[in-house]
Amino acid sequence: MASKSRSRGKESGGKSLRYQPEFCERLLAFFDVAPFTITEVAKRDGSISLVETAAELPTFAGFAKMLGTTCRVLEKWEEKHPAFRQAACKARDLQGNILIQNSLRGNYSASFAMFTAKNLLGWKDGKEEPAQPAPLVVRWEGEK
Repeated sequence: MASKSRSRGKESGGKSLRYQPEFCERLLAFFDVAPFTITEVAKRDGSISLVETAAELPTFAGFAKMLGTTCRVLEKWEEKHPAFRQAACKARDLQGNILIQNSLRGNYSASFAMFTAKNLLGWKDGKEEPAQPAPLVVRWEGEK
């Protein structure tokens, strides 16, 4: 019974949410959105202008909320179900693409884009110093 409880999550109403294989498809559909939309807007003078609107950046917290569970439950599903782990990896790639496309087009503020890329994509600032390797200690035989 313990293994079954690890694949369950608690919904807000206290009901158990069990992992279902179709959650993989639902996860990918949730993250597979166009990075932005372009809308034609007619101006008073009769000209048309194009307005670009960034899509809402899909998140695992948003997906968990839609299912009525938590991010921690999604993490447990990733650990236990290889298909869900693969879908989550693809979802992260989709999320990263949306972030990059909107950042490059100026649809997100630079500080948000930088902070989010560092946290979601693992990007690092070129100014960050790499970790120093531990010093190598060589001892010759007979040395104490």
